Amino acid sequence: MNFWALIPAAGMGRRMGSDVPKQYLPLGAKTVLDHTLDALARHPAIDGLVLVLGADDPHAATFPAQVEGKPLMLATGGAERSDSVSSGLEALAARGDAQDWVLVHDAARPCLRREDLDRLIETVRDHPVGGLLGVPVRDTMKRADAGDGVRETVDREGLWHALTPQMFRVGQQERL
Repeated sequence: MNFWALIPAAGMGRRMGSDVPKQYLPLGAKTVLDHTLDALARHPAIDGLVLVLGADDPHAATFPAQVEGKPLMLATGGAERSDSVSSGLEALAARGDAQDWVLVHDAARPCLRREDLDRLIETVRDHPVGGLLGVPVRDTMKRADAGDGVRETVDREGLWHALTPQMFRVGQQERL
């Protein structure tokens, strides 16, 4: 059983309003994406990575075949994040096994702690479906009415912020 990291990085960062997609913004001497790839590749359980880039990404030719000695496969993304993840899974299906695990992690989230990856892998590796990182909601949550007025305060009990990575089997039909 192998563990693969899938990093969708085909976004253009339109919501951020930058001329540079956020995954390519500098963070110290490297880009945000380089830090993300390094954090995943350095984990001893990760066997390889799939990086999903936009069709016209000018940086595609600059990525090495390996990161930290682990294979880096490239795939072409789609219009939405879900399309990019699907494309990455298709590329992985040709190389991986249906029972392998895939960890889908956002390209613009470089501050992934090794301890969090350890906990996710150890907690989920024997689970039949998969899992994800999350933290309980601490903020006050409001539900709005049709006019964007406050309709009610939502009970936070049982609410979680879903984080990445999200981990599931490569061959699993239902995605988290």
